[in-house]
Amino acid sequence: MRTATILLMLGLAGPAFAQQPSIQNGKVETRKAAVLDREIATLAAGATTEPVWVGWRVPVVDGERAGCSTWTDDNFYFRGQVLDYSPLGSTTPMTRPQPTAQPSGAMALEGGTGLVVLLRLIDGRLERMNRIADDCPIDAGGRTVYWLDGVTPADSLRVLDGYTREDVFERLSMNARRNLTRAALDAIALHRDLGADAILDRIATGTNSELRQQAISLLGSRRGAHGFAMLQKLLQGERVSGSRVELVNAIGQTREPGTVGALRGLLKDTDPKVRAAAVYAFAIRGGQPVISEVTAVIDNDTDVNVRKRAVSGLGRLPADTSVPLLIQIARKNPNPEVQKQAVSLLSQSKDPRAIAYLEEILK
Repeated sequence: MRTATILLMLGLAGPAFAQQPSIQNGKVETRKAAVLDREIATLAAGATTEPVWVGWRVPVVDGERAGCSTWTDDNFYFRGQVLDYSPLGSTTPMTRPQPTAQPSGAMALEGGTGLVVLLRLIDGRLERMNRIADDCPIDAGGRTVYWLDGVTPADSLRVLDGYTREDVFERLSMNARRNLTRAALDAIALHRDLGADAILDRIATGTNSELRQQAISLLGSRRGAHGFAMLQKLLQGERVSGSRVELVNAIGQTREPGTVGALRGLLKDTDPKVRAAAVYAFAIRGGQPVISEVTAVIDNDTDVNVRKRAVSGLGRLPADTSVPLLIQIARKNPNPEVQKQAVSLLSQSKDPRAIAYLEEILK
């Protein structure tokens, strides 16, 4: 009985997960995708005069959502993704999507659990790539959308990994190639499948400096414990100052139990650029419990840029914590550059205490 129940649950979960998002203002054709890249190539070859879109859905990485845009004014509300719009400089007015109902009552804390990848195909090639949350409505802009069922995460990753190589887009401009490779890497990082970790790890140690920097950032922001461990490993073997700073910035994006401790260990690094990056993230991730350590850096570090970054980190804390600290630094710190940084941050605040202090200075 238990086995039968499990099989029933799996059977119910399969069709539900394959369900396509809500699509309006377009023709939708659903296909079974046996081999994803072959299906894309076939559809691209047929898109000779008008562009078409192809999309599929895979599980999204835990703790992340793929995003959804909102359009609103006094009489109009649309939450969703508009696939086709008038390009910059076009004289053709953009067609406004059909409005959607504005949310009422309590807002759901949990959104969709899937990532939708969308490709725009024209003249036998890939032209544009979008990724959205699976609960995000789509306005197709009058285009045909081919929805592919049965796409496995492994197949999705294999195809997207191929798009991270700029040489596959020889017919596009350099800027268009860059946009596609970056979009593909971003979509890869949102896959729940562990195969995404291996791709990001490889690119983070590769020769393409731009993609390497993006992969390092995504390891920190999207890949949880694996990303945190990989970044620490890379940092241990890195000797170039700029690359070490990139890795520290990425570690600062992680939210693992060891994040604050790892950043704390970098506050005494011999490279002031590394210390500056570390103390900024340390203040933000550590919050109230580490304020005394951050203020010690502000008072004692030998590099003024490190001290200023420490002040900036404190400025990112909630106003009830940051504003009194910044006022105190502006009043009492003996270094004019540090004082100036505190005043600059206070000038960006709308907090009444910050405004009162700035008025006091002017008087």
